[in-house]
Amino acid sequence: MRDILDTSKLLTQLSSFSPEESKNIALVTERFKDYEFPVVTIKERTNKEVCSVFQRINSSGTPLSNIELLAAWTWSDQFDLRQEIEALLDSLADKGYEQIDQPLLMRMLSSITIQSIDSEDLIDVVPEKLIEGIQLLKKAIFSAVDFLEGQLKIRNVIFLPFPIMLIPITRFFSLLPKPSSAQLQQLKKWFWHCALTQRYRAGTNRMVLEDLKMIEAIAEGGIPFDFSNFAISSDLFTKTWRINSTAAKAALCLMAQGRPRSLLTGSEVDLGTVLSSYNAREFHHIYPKGYLSNLGIGFHEANIIANICFLSSYDNKTVSDEEPSSYFMKIPLAHKDNILSSAFIPKEAANGTMSFKEFIEARTVVLVNNANQLICNGHL
Repeated sequence: MRDILDTSKLLTQLSSFSPEESKNIALVTERFKDYEFPVVTIKERTNKEVCSVFQRINSSGTPLSNIELLAAWTWSDQFDLRQEIEALLDSLADKGYEQIDQPLLMRMLSSITIQSIDSEDLIDVVPEKLIEGIQLLKKAIFSAVDFLEGQLKIRNVIFLPFPIMLIPITRFFSLLPKPSSAQLQQLKKWFWHCALTQRYRAGTNRMVLEDLKMIEAIAEGGIPFDFSNFAISSDLFTKTWRINSTAAKAALCLMAQGRPRSLLTGSEVDLGTVLSSYNAREFHHIYPKGYLSNLGIGFHEANIIANICFLSSYDNKTVSDEEPSSYFMKIPLAHKDNILSSAFIPKEAANGTMSFKEFIEARTVVLVNNANQLICNGHL
């Protein structure tokens, strides 16, 4: 192609081709040199407006995403936005957070750079500020991951009730790379309030923006996430158990705080394995569905969050549909109180003889009390 468009080079090389090939070369040269490119001249418009015009008139061309347009505007020999984002996604995947995708990462970048959660707003950001923002994002997102793993025992973004919760968390660490214990406590209170009240279930964008402002208040010394007079509803724990529902994820995040131990062996459940794989076999119906079915209790009544606990896959297979009054007797007696407590199973249910209705009512009270404690204190 370089030689076709350079006449002096082309003439010297034509002799090495056959007449038929030379004819084809001449035809290709003519087509390229005479090709007309449509040009639209736009004046006195913002980058965002130019982007919108381009995307409308580019209907027959290759669609370009916001990140591709941003990459073109900010590219230099030292910086390529696409490469930066792809490298960051690869690093997050190595830590088990492969569910974080490019659009979510761009929204985080927007929150850090211009206090917005719309990646389209980045179009008008000057390249220098965008480059600074991506450097902040790279540090803040890994601090956010360390916070989730170390402080909350959450090993995978898929386990978050709402992945968009990562935006306020990342913004927090961009403002406070080394937060104090009081500031971390505020963040934890926010997390539990957001997760356990299902705050982002509706009107998400507006609420995220509200929370970002309160995150900034923490950086300024405020305590916006004190919920001393707040009481959570028990409805969360009587919802249907579906492993991918936001209610189930919120409840499992809560249960993970008890450092659950497998009922039969007493060994601590490996949350790293359970939560990273999110395997249904690692969760157990305390009153097994088969056992309840024999009592005339239907699947939908039995399959609720308050009837679920963590259990190793081996113990789950061992218990199967055995009645609680039988398999509860196999729990190591010396550690029984601790094992049941770690699973948020009430003491009065220790012999497994409570009716299913009584058990669900008692366990729901335990779960609600612990949920309120997390929201009020940030920890159990």
